[in-house]
Amino acid sequence: MRKYLCLLMALLMVVACFAACGGDNGGDTSKNESKVESGNETSKEEPNNSESDVVYHDMLPEATDMGGREFNILQRWFGYGKETIDFQGEVIWDQTDEDGTMSNINLAKRQVLEAVQKDYNCTIVGEMSTDTAGNIRTFIQEDILSGAPTIDFCFETYYYYYSFIENGYLVDLKTLGIDFEKAWWDQDAVKDLSVSGKLYYALGDINTYDNDGTFALLFNKSLYESKGGDVQALYQLAKDGDWTFEKFSELIKGFGSDNGDSNRDELDTYGLLTETSNLYLHVLAAGEKTIDKDANDQPIFALDTERVYNANNDAVDLYTNTNDVLVADLEVYKTKFEGQDVYGQTVTKAFKEGRGLFYMTGLIHLPYFRDMEDDFGILPIPKYDDTQDRYYHTMSPHTASCVFVPTTMLSTGEKGKQIGTLLDALGAYSKDYLTPEYYEKQLKRGDASDPDSAAMLDVIFTSRTFDLGAVFAAAWSDPTTMCQHLDKNLKSRIDSNKDVIEIAIEDSMAKINEAND
Repeated sequence: MRKYLCLLMALLMVVACFAACGGDNGGDTSKNESKVESGNETSKEEPNNSESDVVYHDMLPEATDMGGREFNILQRWFGYGKETIDFQGEVIWDQTDEDGTMSNINLAKRQVLEAVQKDYNCTIVGEMSTDTAGNIRTFIQEDILSGAPTIDFCFETYYYYYSFIENGYLVDLKTLGIDFEKAWWDQDAVKDLSVSGKLYYALGDINTYDNDGTFALLFNKSLYESKGGDVQALYQLAKDGDWTFEKFSELIKGFGSDNGDSNRDELDTYGLLTETSNLYLHVLAAGEKTIDKDANDQPIFALDTERVYNANNDAVDLYTNTNDVLVADLEVYKTKFEGQDVYGQTVTKAFKEGRGLFYMTGLIHLPYFRDMEDDFGILPIPKYDDTQDRYYHTMSPHTASCVFVPTTMLSTGEKGKQIGTLLDALGAYSKDYLTPEYYEKQLKRGDASDPDSAAMLDVIFTSRTFDLGAVFAAAWSDPTTMCQHLDKNLKSRIDSNKDVIEIAIEDSMAKINEAND
């Protein structure tokens, strides 16, 4: 999807006017509730979208009077309790900051809710759950099976919900009348996440944790320039589509340096700060997947190719260069920082302290670096080689949200159509009000503006790919993990697991087709 393409031009005009891997959240079962009553006055401000003559919610069909229906959202607060994350959730929000003010993101959400509730005569309530992912999943399942459901739709990662599809617990979103060709829906997700022609997860401007959960490459501009690098030339390389793994590696090799204690550890300077799971990102960046689909929209094992082996082996060669690359989750660091956040104590700390040229991470961690002394920018993850016509990025399966709709009496018939209408409306209004503010949130660092990183974010968000091997990881022996080892034994792992994975795929598809046809 060209989710942000239409935002870029105006963003680049106004950006100079404003200052440019987590899983469960422990055992905290408290929930933050947020409610905006219908009938509130809609903001009189014009949408802050990128083109003054484009108002996306004007592209919607005539608003439907929903008779005061109350819609109930459940979502996980992915950033709860995380020092490096300051973002809360989708659509609803924690009302105010400690000083009584509201962030630009929350103000934009309020605009969206007030407008949608007024135009469609409905009320939207919800919970941002701080419970564990497992407990949230159990709660949703019990609600589905209760006979008296309360949840209309959810914002959660797809990682934990494969069994819901197999058991028929999720609605095929295409049956709700949603127009997924509209600009506020991610077209790549619509294409990649469907199975057997049905779509159970969607994402777009309606949610922002999909963006926060997207992987990218941060780079220290100050450090690069101190070594004679030309920042603008590097940006131009990426803009021209010539940013490849080979050129990336050349900049990293020889960059590392010792801090003077003759002990190579997390306190030194490195060309690349990363972790073993990021090896998988280089396979995706080569345009490959662990699980692809055939012409009939059926999943097929796709990891056993020469290009996959080459991309993986080249990444392993780079990551085992211990003088220039700091890998956070090596055993030496997991032992040293046992009981602590090993990533925070190694790669995150090193980047913030100006001791890393490149840092491959999720955008969800960007707020942590707002007070970083050095100036930094954003780049795409490099292509594998120059034969590719595009970059490839993906989301974390643990910290990125999708919207899905449980199969209950609330999602059938006319009630289901109303959910579809509401999701479309929230998406369109969010593209008008929320998305521009999200860009500002990601780029604002004091008084510094960064139009080049704005352009890079546009490249990143419009070049995402979605691997069903991550979506159905728990059911299919998680084929993504085979690419996450610091060795060159990938083919051996594939040979040992391919048959098991293909049988698991067949079993899942049989369940899905039986439950959902």
